[in-house]
Amino acid sequence: MLNNATLTARALQLGERIDLKGLEREDAFSKSPLAFKTGTGGTAVLMKAGTVVFIGMNPVEEDELVRSLAARITGPLTERETETAKLVLKPEEEELVGPSGALQLKALDNNRLLLVAAALAMSASLSWDEKRISQAFDRITPLAESLKQRRLPGGPRSAILEQIGEALSIQHRLAGRADLDDKPDVLWDHPELERFWVKLVDEYDLTQRSRALARRLDVIRETADTLTELMATRTSHRLEWYIIALILFEIVLGLYDRFIK
Repeated sequence: MLNNATLTARALQLGERIDLKGLEREDAFSKSPLAFKTGTGGTAVLMKAGTVVFIGMNPVEEDELVRSLAARITGPLTERETETAKLVLKPEEEELVGPSGALQLKALDNNRLLLVAAALAMSASLSWDEKRISQAFDRITPLAESLKQRRLPGGPRSAILEQIGEALSIQHRLAGRADLDDKPDVLWDHPELERFWVKLVDEYDLTQRSRALARRLDVIRETADTLTELMATRTSHRLEWYIIALILFEIVLGLYDRFIK
């Protein structure tokens, strides 16, 4: 490609997960994530964590690929998160993020494209997690306030259980996602691209955003654990009262049989 040639890269969060089994291709230049060239020279990258990345692909190709994956998506999203970047080829200059937000690359080779795809996919995935955890945080805040006042939250028990379930669901998803401390596989074979990856992580604030999510999730998890314990304690106390009531009832029946009959 000529200097200053540009490509558009777009990450799209489709759902909770994508089942990639059986999608192996002979022309794939990466198996994890699955990455391959399209008929028009574009690049598609499929992530198990539910994200696809299109680089230099036209809208028709993108739509066709998304439709072909429909049956393999677990928990499809009604509102999909996206992250877009413009890639500019500048072989003679240092790789960086330009003033317009474009990613300046020395080469548009497969290894660099994999790193760009990983960063965009993580950013889109984090955006979705941020929305989910923000909603869960807003719902669980009144519950935490009730606990602060040393009383169980009002409302039906099913609603409280729903909040606990939501917190556990988010925790499970975040635990299943690749840790940002784990480098993309391509860096093990190409350590010279490490600086470029660090710049991508910094540009999209991946580390800071992930830590902020973890902190909010800790609050949600601790609140959920406390609610679970209190509900179990309340249930135990109720059982104790039921047992006491049954014992008293048996005593009354015994006295009735002995003195009245």
